[in-house]
Amino acid sequence: MIALPVAFPMYDLPELESAHELLRDRFLARARTGGLSGDAALTQICGYPLVTSLAGAYAVVGAPVYDLPVGRPATHRGLVVVGADSAYATLEDLRGTRFAFNGADSNTGVNLPRRLFAPLSRDGRFFGDTIETGSHIASLAAVTVGDAAAASIDSVTFALLAGNRPTALSGVRVLTRTAPSPTPPFVTPAPADQATIERLFDALGAAVEDVRNARRQEGFYIASIARATSADYVPLTQLEREAAAFGYERLA
Repeated sequence: MIALPVAFPMYDLPELESAHELLRDRFLARARTGGLSGDAALTQICGYPLVTSLAGAYAVVGAPVYDLPVGRPATHRGLVVVGADSAYATLEDLRGTRFAFNGADSNTGVNLPRRLFAPLSRDGRFFGDTIETGSHIASLAAVTVGDAAAASIDSVTFALLAGNRPTALSGVRVLTRTAPSPTPPFVTPAPADQATIERLFDALGAAVEDVRNARRQEGFYIASIARATSADYVPLTQLEREAAAFGYERLA
């Protein structure tokens, strides 16, 4: 028997706990069958820090394809939301307002909307103020209660809330969407040889199929695992550079 540290922290809604536990159990079983041993591990992280602050720390195993209305396979977006009853109709209407974001290293919360608002910036600013909330759910709450005028919410999070906790979205509406981006990858600590990555990929893909075929699949939302590498996420740094070219180096 082997021990594989496995965690799925990206979309850890309480409503999805049983689905994540089943996925973990099936992955462990498939990994053992595949002969994985030692300190091999699997987790999911945001694609932006993967190629910035965490560059070189992880090897990509694969990218999830979500069985949700989030766009092209293995992609997600930022959804710019505003208050449900607000009068905001365009991005320009948000000039000088307060923008909420979940964390400074978030792709959908900061990197994608930074590029979206960059052409509208003046002297490195567009918003009057920004606040860091700590999570997409907290950003939604900030917009709902009026602590912020807008926020950019991960489209997967938004879809999962719509299906499992719709009241969290009742106070907001989607104003626009950012460009698409690769979904948050499943990764293992680097260095990892290609044989290990292949075994992890096979085990994870088989586990996803097991869960989808099981009776206890309520709330499960991963359709399959697509092949991906760190190179697929490098374009996210290009978005950062493009924003900087407008003089908009930070979301402000």
